[in-house]
Amino acid sequence: MKAVILAGGEGTRLRPLTEKRPKPLMPVAGKLCVDYVLHSLVSAGFREIIITTGYLSDKLIKAIGSGAKHNASILYSFEDVPAGTAGAVKKVLAYLDDTVIVASGDVLADVNLSEIYAYHEEKKADVTMALTTAENPTEFGIVGLDENGKIVRFLEKPKPEQVFSNLINAGIYVLKRDVLKHVPDDRPFDFSKNLFPILLEKGYRMYGKVISGTWLDVGRPLDLLKANLVMTEKMFGGRFVAGGAHLHPGVSLKEPVYVDTGTRIMNGCRVENACVYDGVHVEENCTLEGALILHGVRIGRGSQIKNSILSDKCVIEENAVVEDSIIGENVIIKRNSVLKGAMIAGIY
Repeated sequence: MKAVILAGGEGTRLRPLTEKRPKPLMPVAGKLCVDYVLHSLVSAGFREIIITTGYLSDKLIKAIGSGAKHNASILYSFEDVPAGTAGAVKKVLAYLDDTVIVASGDVLADVNLSEIYAYHEEKKADVTMALTTAENPTEFGIVGLDENGKIVRFLEKPKPEQVFSNLINAGIYVLKRDVLKHVPDDRPFDFSKNLFPILLEKGYRMYGKVISGTWLDVGRPLDLLKANLVMTEKMFGGRFVAGGAHLHPGVSLKEPVYVDTGTRIMNGCRVENACVYDGVHVEENCTLEGALILHGVRIGRGSQIKNSILSDKCVIEENAVVEDSIIGENVIIKRNSVLKGAMIAGIY
C-alpha cells in the first residue's frame, strides 16, 4: 500500500521559526513533526511513501533520508512551482495504486490510520476524509455528515456565522486514484478548496470518519509549544530528562517538562511547562515557564522566559524578560531588556 505525504509548504504562519527550517522538521517532544505521521503510516502497513517537497527541500530530504529508520521506502517529488495539495498528488499519479492515502506532513498526527482505511473499504468510498473536532473551526474546513457518515456539506474556513459543525478536515484522506482526473495540470489545485467541492457536486461517494489518536495543528508558534507539551505528557508521562542533561539539584521542575541531552540548567532555576532542547545553557535563578527553547540557546543569570519560543543559538543576556514573544535564530537580547509580544526575525 502506498501513501503520499504533503510537505512542500513554507510554514509562513510559523515564521520566524521556519526561516531556515521547513515546518515538518519542527521538533516535538524530541522527534520531528513529520516523524509522527510517518510512524502512523508505517504502523498501518503503508511502507511505500512519496513525500512531496519544495521549500528547503534539501534540509527535508537530508533529515528524513531513505526511510530506513522508519522501516519504509521513501521517494521524493520536488515542486519547483507550488502545485497545491491535490496538484502535488496528481504529479505522482504514475506511482500510485488504485487506492492511496494522503497525509499532511506539517500537522502532528499520531493517529490510527488502519481505522480510516478499513472504513473507506467498508463504505466502498471514493474519498474518505479523516476528521477531528475543533473549538474554533473557522480556521479549518468544516464537514457535515448524514446519519451514515456520508459527507453532505463542506465549507473551507467559514466565517463565524457560517459554522454548521465542529467537525474539521484533519488533512488525511484515503482516495481512489480515479478522482484525480478532475485535477488540472496547468494551475495550483487544492483538495479542500478546489477538488472536494467538485466531487461533492458530482455525487462522488465521500465519507468522513473521526480519527482516533492525537492530532494537533502546529500552524502557529504557540501551537507548536502546545504540541511539545501534549506529546511530552503522552510519551513520557509529563517528564523527560535525557541522560546527557545536567540539572543542578537546586532546579525546580513542574510538569510537563522535556529536557534534552547536552543541556545545563543551573541552581535556582524554575522550569515549568517547558521543553528545552539539546545544547542549551541556562544560568542561575532563571525562570522558564510556558517556553520552547530550541538548540544551543544561552540564557543569562536571572532572566525570565514566559509563553515564548527561542530559536536556535539565541543569546538572552542577564536579567532579561521575554514574554509572549518569538525570537529568531542567532538573535542576542541584551541584559536588562524587557520584551513583551515581540517577534524578531533571525540573523544569518
